[in-house]
Amino acid sequence: MPPEATVPSRAKPRTALLLTLGFGFFWIAFGARLLPEARSTDFLNLYTGASLALDGDWHHIYTQAGQFAREQKFVPQRRHLWPFLRPPVYAIVMAPLALMPFALAFWFWICVQSALLISCWTWAWTRFGPEAAVWGALFFAGPIGIAHGQDCALFLALLCGAFALGEKKRMFLCGLVLGLGLMKFHLFLLWPLVLLVQRRWRILAGFAVCGLGQGLLSLAMLGWSGLSGYAGFILHINRYYAPEGYLDINAILLDTGMSSRPLLILLTALVVGLLLWRSRRTSPLWMTFVLATAGSLLIGPHVYYYDGTMFLLPVWCAIFLSGFRIARLAAATICTPITLFTSTYGPPLACFLALALLVFVVAVCLESRPSAAKPKLDARLDDPARCVRT
Repeated sequence: MPPEATVPSRAKPRTALLLTLGFGFFWIAFGARLLPEARSTDFLNLYTGASLALDGDWHHIYTQAGQFAREQKFVPQRRHLWPFLRPPVYAIVMAPLALMPFALAFWFWICVQSALLISCWTWAWTRFGPEAAVWGALFFAGPIGIAHGQDCALFLALLCGAFALGEKKRMFLCGLVLGLGLMKFHLFLLWPLVLLVQRRWRILAGFAVCGLGQGLLSLAMLGWSGLSGYAGFILHINRYYAPEGYLDINAILLDTGMSSRPLLILLTALVVGLLLWRSRRTSPLWMTFVLATAGSLLIGPHVYYYDGTMFLLPVWCAIFLSGFRIARLAAATICTPITLFTSTYGPPLACFLALALLVFVVAVCLESRPSAAKPKLDARLDDPARCVRT
């Protein structure tokens, strides 16, 4: 069966290409000044995990002393730990990177992540139309995340790949690819629940098989005591990072001066309940990806703005497949430069991106009533002159 109809972009291909290139060069210029710091911070911790895994040093990989000693080997001027927090499977996948010298590996990593991001923009162009690439290039999270040495483009690519497989009705394989995202498991917290409520059994099976495989491999590498040590290591994450900069409900409360554990638990429960309530109704595949991805980003701990790169797929789905005006407006607002400008300020403006994400999630859930939204969408999709099928 062909995938769902797409509301076409109004931008002409040449105009879209010029805009995409223009935004791309802007982010290159903007991000270039961040690269020296990224080399000794975000990339350093990833390379450290890869190096320890390559050496098979599983006894020290999740200890402060072990990581700090290895980091100082690559960046002697470091005075405090920049921790590697990914699970063992991620370290194994990254291990070949440590075969290269540190400096060369850094530039190789930046090039790979950039290529992945551009590939996602290209896929969006072919799936949704030229304007989708413009929205992708406009959103700051991916380019700035790459400039920080992060792996954000990798997880966007996994999400887009899974979505493409799902549209081709290869559901089990779709779930397997989604399961690879569990290498950064806090970004996929709601996926099992949404898939279960929607009874997407084949996707859930693939997701579970991939997750189980990663769990067994981690157990084989670390053992029970090692896994316990890893859990204790990541549970003290706030000693290294400021939660005010996160992209979740807690950041909204902290930045607005309303920090309260009972309130955080209540709001998180309300958001999860709302998403699962919406998931009970029959939904197209793109809605599943929107709900699970956006919801996971909103409730997950340690979700920074560069993790919002994954939100690009919900953005594309909302703008080009949705008939819900507030959801489309919220998605477009998140892509605008205002999210970058506000993220550089302290409280309360620093929570703008998280707040916009919350508005988007609520809008998708509440505006998706068939009686309110379906006629508007069908009016566009029933017009062959304004619809394309890919």
